[in-house]
Amino acid sequence: MKHSVFWAALAVSSLAVGAAQAESIRIGHIDPFSGTFSNVGVVNGKHVQFGADLVNEAGGVLGGKTFEVVRFDNKASAQETVIAFQEALDQGIRIITQATSSGIALALADAVNKHNRRNPDDPVLYLNYGSADPSLTRDKCNFYMFRFEAHSGMKQAGLTDLIAADQGIKKVYIIGQDYGHGHEVSRYTKEMLAEKRPDIEIVGDEFHPFGKVKDFTPYVAKIKAAGADAVVTGNFGADLTLLIKAANSAGLDAKFFTQYSGTFGTPTAIGAAGVGRVYDAAPWHPDVPVEQNNAAAGQLVSGFQEKYGEDLYYVQILVQMQMLAEAIEAAGSTDPKAVAEALSGAAFDGPTGKMTMRASDHQLFHPLFMSVFTGEGITNDSEGTGLGWKTVMTVNADRLSDDSTCEVKRP
Repeated sequence: MKHSVFWAALAVSSLAVGAAQAESIRIGHIDPFSGTFSNVGVVNGKHVQFGADLVNEAGGVLGGKTFEVVRFDNKASAQETVIAFQEALDQGIRIITQATSSGIALALADAVNKHNRRNPDDPVLYLNYGSADPSLTRDKCNFYMFRFEAHSGMKQAGLTDLIAADQGIKKVYIIGQDYGHGHEVSRYTKEMLAEKRPDIEIVGDEFHPFGKVKDFTPYVAKIKAAGADAVVTGNFGADLTLLIKAANSAGLDAKFFTQYSGTFGTPTAIGAAGVGRVYDAAPWHPDVPVEQNNAAAGQLVSGFQEKYGEDLYYVQILVQMQMLAEAIEAAGSTDPKAVAEALSGAAFDGPTGKMTMRASDHQLFHPLFMSVFTGEGITNDSEGTGLGWKTVMTVNADRLSDDSTCEVKRP
């Protein structure tokens, strides 16, 4: 039976009652549930659970087996992540999901790869729902690792199109977290703008410690002094909300081009001061269901709001859980190798459009939405602010491209 969670689960009140008696399929969720980025981990954890619940409410998989999410707190530390991974292994868990911080994702991917090389008959499947460092599916692609969201280079392609089309932008300041993702955002921005708008001057290219800056006022002062018309950043979580707050306090009127402004309290931090000048590249925002005329996607929004009293931020997590369910059904097994074979090259009719898991490197291709923060022309606001995101450009899955030439090696 092929699952269609985005439709079927919303029409079923509780098919999971009987399924709950069947054996569960445990999925280890490793993310920060304490510390500086706990707000990100906790919110993502709700999305992972919501995605599992949708699968379970649709009847589970393989005749009634349900998804059971087991959480492991990595405290936003690569070292703690490896420890958590070992704990999951010790508990017999062979499906892992994670995404908060690409640096941590790379450490986890390395640990998973080492385990799988040493234990070819007992592999682990690693599902990443959003770490943006391109190297995960570029030079480090792996048969047992799948990424379910476009990486930073894909997003920057859309954002630099917006910047290039704005003739009022003459000077750009790049600021980011000092690790792989932040550096890739900088690299792609400079390369793409040099091609699309060679007249634009990069007046700043700065990196700051990851998760350690408590006051971005000095950074904003440098941005203002440089006379930047636009700021480009791949920051997320506290590093983004604190940057936005410092910019508002300083009266910085430059436009912001971001990848995570729609999430984790950032819309609240942006507030009225950001109307018309904060842009975001993402696979989802609250008004996408209206624009796509997709009633089921709209029901996902209301369902998440009803369950948690919060906005639905991360549709790609739900996509991941649904695609996992379909792959398990197609494989007729929970064996990681069989599931990986089923996921590789899989097509999916998602809540925002057609999606495909590229077989060569296990990067998911899906629609991206470039949006602006505004109070005009929106139906669904963000975080109760009365303001929200309005799409200014849609990049369909077949228009996404990147520089990956990686080919996974099948066992």
